[in-house]
Amino acid sequence: MNEEDIIRKFEENGLILTTHGFKRVAENKLDADEILGTAKERKVWLITDEFISEFIGKPEEEKRKEIKTPQSLRKREILAKEVESQLEIYEDSDVTGKSTCEGTLENFVDYFNQKYNSLREILRDRPNLTGAVTIDFLKKGDTEGSMETIVMITDKTESRRGFRFLDVEDPTGELRVLIPKDNRVLNNAYERIMLDEVIGISGRLRNDLFIAEGIFQPELPMNHRIKIAEDPVSAVLTSDIHVGSYLFLEKEFKKFLDCLNLRGNNNEIFEKVKYVLVAGDLVDGIGVYPQQEKELSIPDIYKQYDFLASLLAEIPDYIEVILAMGNHDAVRNAEPQPRLPKDIGGPLYDLPNVHVVGNPVTISIHGIETLMYHGTSIDSVIGSLADCTYANPEIAMIEYLKRRYLVPSYGKKSISPERNDYLSIKEVPDILHCGHVHANGYADYRGVKVINSGAWQARTKYQEEQGHIPTPARVPIINLQSHEVSVVHF
Repeated sequence: MNEEDIIRKFEENGLILTTHGFKRVAENKLDADEILGTAKERKVWLITDEFISEFIGKPEEEKRKEIKTPQSLRKREILAKEVESQLEIYEDSDVTGKSTCEGTLENFVDYFNQKYNSLREILRDRPNLTGAVTIDFLKKGDTEGSMETIVMITDKTESRRGFRFLDVEDPTGELRVLIPKDNRVLNNAYERIMLDEVIGISGRLRNDLFIAEGIFQPELPMNHRIKIAEDPVSAVLTSDIHVGSYLFLEKEFKKFLDCLNLRGNNNEIFEKVKYVLVAGDLVDGIGVYPQQEKELSIPDIYKQYDFLASLLAEIPDYIEVILAMGNHDAVRNAEPQPRLPKDIGGPLYDLPNVHVVGNPVTISIHGIETLMYHGTSIDSVIGSLADCTYANPEIAMIEYLKRRYLVPSYGKKSISPERNDYLSIKEVPDILHCGHVHANGYADYRGVKVINSGAWQARTKYQEEQGHIPTPARVPIINLQSHEVSVVHF
């Protein structure tokens, strides 16, 4: 069999032959049919040199040339099931059991004060804002020199003559800021500013009007040190399962479960999986939107979670499963969200390797700090910034990091104002994991892996009306040692 015939034979059978594997087959004239049969039997799609050595054997000539290595000295792949779990859930990042919201005016005042104070501390670490003063001090200070202040945006306006203004405030007062027409950098920054975000501004005061010279976001530091796991384990990042919807991709999800049990393809990837992180919308819920009942295959919230638990029970017990909340889950819609009550999702709590948490939440997996947030506010970010789209949700997620806040603009977003700030990104994570928009996206921003994990629900009528094209049944898997991301399609 010549080289072209070998390549064609593997292509016809839907198998990929690596360069080294091809070289082994061609040079040693191995039986291609034997290799194909063994690969199909073992459900392997990637034919490597190692696969041929392990399951097909080696010609006698190769065996004679091979330097014999004692069995005790041979390297063997360490599998996830042989590695002890290193999971830590940071309770202070989860509002569960600690909510102070009563819906009063004072609660909302506390919310904005907490947001301002959290981001002010981050901004003051910037070298050009260490001397930032309050608005009242600014108005009483030296009007000749340039000064800095840290403020929250309350309004953006533009005059008929094309002058752009920012209305800002801090706990001591209010101020109007002029953006000079001839400063392209500041005008570009003005276009990207969202209401309620906290920024630093430098400039000069002229007759109660602050002329901007610089605008600074909280941002991530440039020197963020990437953490690396000691063990070669991986984490699956997924979300938006939507059990109970008639569009739930049950068949594809069960293929995913088979892979976690090493009964499918890509065993070389899935045998390293130690964690499965689900960023909300575990079920489709009840009454989330008008006439939802017409699109449900399970019109009972208890049975939706029961069925989800029966599916997750198939995940091997050495894999830790972390379940966060989303806007379709049976908890309050306002963020931050506490975890699912036991009287609704009881069967989930009975699974020894499943951990139910709120939204957002920060966890550590093998030393890798991971911020999980469902991502409901992505809608408002996409609606505010021209370069953010539903097709590339990772771009909108990067805006969270730049602003160091998960809900940059209050707007129409449903917020539960808490005394403690659960929505600010005080510590820089190693991974930011979101869902919500049903589109897979990945980026690396200043050392942070930014991943939106897609969904397990087919395209809905609402998505068709809005022109959204989801990418369901795609599973990002991140190697916690190398930080490489693989996306497996189901």
